Amino acid sequence: MVKITTAALAHREEQDDTTTSSSCHTPLVGASRPSSPLHVTSDDAINHAHPWKNNFNKCDDKRSPSNTNKTVTYWSLLSENSNFRWYLLSYLVTHAGEWMSYVASLSAIEHIHSSNGHVSRTSISFLAILRLLPSALFASIGGVLADSYDRRTIMFVLDVIGAAIAWLYVLSYYLGSIYTLYFATLLQMTVAAIYEPSRNAIVPMLVLDEEGMQKAMTISGLAWSVIQAVGSSMGGLLTQWVGIQMCFAFDSLSYLVSALFIWKMRGRFNPTESDVGPQIIRRKTNDLEERKIESSNDESQLSFANFTSMTKEGVVYLRSQPWGAFVFLKFCAALIYGASDILNVSFSEQGKSNTFDMEGSSQRLGIIFAFVGIGCFLGPIVAEPCVQMDNISSLERACLVSYLLMALGCFGMSQFDPFIVICISTSVRSAGSSVVWIYSSLLLQKLSSTSMLGRVIAVDYALAMLSESVSALMGGVLQDDAGMSAAQVSFIMAMAAMATLVIWSVYFSRM
Repeated sequence: MVKITTAALAHREEQDDTTTSSSCHTPLVGASRPSSPLHVTSDDAINHAHPWKNNFNKCDDKRSPSNTNKTVTYWSLLSENSNFRWYLLSYLVTHAGEWMSYVASLSAIEHIHSSNGHVSRTSISFLAILRLLPSALFASIGGVLADSYDRRTIMFVLDVIGAAIAWLYVLSYYLGSIYTLYFATLLQMTVAAIYEPSRNAIVPMLVLDEEGMQKAMTISGLAWSVIQAVGSSMGGLLTQWVGIQMCFAFDSLSYLVSALFIWKMRGRFNPTESDVGPQIIRRKTNDLEERKIESSNDESQLSFANFTSMTKEGVVYLRSQPWGAFVFLKFCAALIYGASDILNVSFSEQGKSNTFDMEGSSQRLGIIFAFVGIGCFLGPIVAEPCVQMDNISSLERACLVSYLLMALGCFGMSQFDPFIVICISTSVRSAGSSVVWIYSSLLLQKLSSTSMLGRVIAVDYALAMLSESVSALMGGVLQDDAGMSAAQVSFIMAMAAMATLVIWSVYFSRM
C-alpha cells in the first residue's frame, strides 16, 4: 500500500512538472515510469529491500540549469564560485587562529602546573571538555537559527563576537588564572557551537550540484587539515618565540579577518525564502511530512515556543528517515579520537627513555599536531576517487574504512615508543577521523532537505561533541586515577575502533 501511494504521488508530480520531460520523480521503479500508479516493474522486486537508497542513488536532485555534463573540478569550483572562495578563506583564517589558541592554551596550563612540579592530565581534560561540551548543549540553538535566518549574517555576527571573547585568553594568562582561561574557552566554544550549523548548512547553498558539493566538502576538509598542520605548528613555535599572549591576540585578529571575508559574500542565504540561491533542491523520501515540517519555518520571529517546536520537529524528522541513524557516525568516531589531544600532550612530554621531559614539549606537541594535519590532509585525497555522490553505498564504505584506519593508528601508538613512529601512527589515526567527518557530513547533506539541514547538522554536531567530551575526560582520568600510560589508553581506543567497525558493517549490510 505504501508503494502504491508513493508511486501515485510521484505520478501527480510528473504531471505538474513542465520544466523537463526527463525530470526524475520515480521513487521505487527503474528506468521508466509505469503508465499506471498500480503497475509494478521488476525493479521493484529487486530494490524493495532498500527503496530509499535506490531512490537517492538513481535520481538525487531536480537540478537547476547547471545540470549539464560539465565536470566540476577543484579549480573550476574555486575560480568560478566567488562566494565559496570567500567562505573557504574565512574557514582557513578562523581555524588557523583557533589552533594557535588551542596549542597556546595547552601550553599555558602546562606551564602554570609545571611550576608546582606536576602536570594534571585531568585539568587538560577539563580544557578539552570545555571546548567540546558547549557544542552538545548549544548546537541546537545554532541549528534553529540556521533554519530561520540568513546563515551568512549569523556567521558574520558570531565572528565579531568571537574576536572580542578571544581577549579574555590574554587576560587569563596575564592573571595566571586557569579558571579564567576555562571561562574564556567556555564562551568561545559556545559561540562556535552556534556558528557550526550555519557554517556547515550554507555549503549546499554555495554550490549548484552534488558533484560540486562533494568537491566543496573535500576542499574544506583539506583546508582544515592544512590549517591544523600549519596552525598547530605555528602555535607551538610562537609560544616559544613571541609568547602565549601573542598567540591569543592572533586568534582575536583571525575572527575579524574571517568576518571580513564573510561580509564579502554576495547573496541571501535564508532557507525560509524561496528566492535564495544557489542551492540543491533535494528529493524527499516523505514529501507530505516534509512539507508539513517546512511550513513551520516561515515565522520571521524566533520565540522560545517556536524554538522548542522546531527542535522537536528536527528530532521527529530524523526519527522518520531511514538514514536518521547516520547522525551517530561521528558520535562513534569521536569516542575513539576524542582522547587523542590528551594523549598528544602525554606523548609530547616523553623523553628518549619514556621519562617525563618538559624541555621542548611545546615543539614536540606542535610536531604531533602537524602530523595530525598531514593525516587529515591525505585521508580525503586517497578516499575521494573511490567515492561517488550518486552512490550512497560508496559513502558508507568510506566511513567503514575510516574506522579501520583509526584502529590501525591507535594500535601503532600503543605498541611503538619512538617519537617518529608515534607521529606516523597519529597521521594514520587522523586520516580515518578526517574521512569519517567529511563523508558522514556528505551523507547528511545529500539526504536531508535544505530547510531541515541546519537542525540535522546541529544534532550530528552535538552528538559528536558530547561523545568527544566523554572520551577526552576518560583519557585524562585513566591516566591520572587508573595509572594507565598513554600507550595503554591508545590500545583501548584501538579496540573500540574495531568494535565500531564491526557494528557499522553489520548495520550497513542490513539496511
